[in-house]
Amino acid sequence: MRRAKGRGKRADMGMLVAETATRLRSGATPEGAWRQTLERAGLGAHADLDADGVPAALRKLWLAPRWRRTVGEEVRLGVPPAIAVCRMSKLTGAPTADVLESCAAGITEAGEAAAARRVAMAGPKASARILALLPVLGLCVGTMIGAEPLAFLLSPGPGRVLLALGFLFELAGLAWARALVRRAERG
Repeated sequence: MRRAKGRGKRADMGMLVAETATRLRSGATPEGAWRQTLERAGLGAHADLDADGVPAALRKLWLAPRWRRTVGEEVRLGVPPAIAVCRMSKLTGAPTADVLESCAAGITEAGEAAAARRVAMAGPKASARILALLPVLGLCVGTMIGAEPLAFLLSPGPGRVLLALGFLFELAGLAWARALVRRAERG
């Protein structure tokens, strides 16, 4: 579970869905159950349900631009399944509490898996950044020991050819590392 930014409260979409189901079983209306749950979690009180049976606060969480998000990414990634559960309940006429409860564990597991992937990718991303800086570090070290690598690389002839090749290989390496990270993040 992740703390909501600036709120100091924990938020887990699976737990919020389960809590809403519990409130529904206790006799609350869908709007009231979502409102109480979202207020307690510090996610706002926009629990008015749209025509699909989805609270406005859930849509707002999903559509918020990156710079205005108040929750972590694993919470945000739990929003589409929660929206789907609300819509499914409304469209099928199935008891909302039953549908919410049956999907709550899966939503929590999906959020935890996203967090685990992000943690697993931190090491490769840091390694790629360090490798990208090695050529600059090599130039700095060469200059410090008096080898004057910049004078050689900027001189006509083989220096400029090697500089161009090095630059191309650096760009190719960065693109390749970025592609590997994106592929790993997608699974």
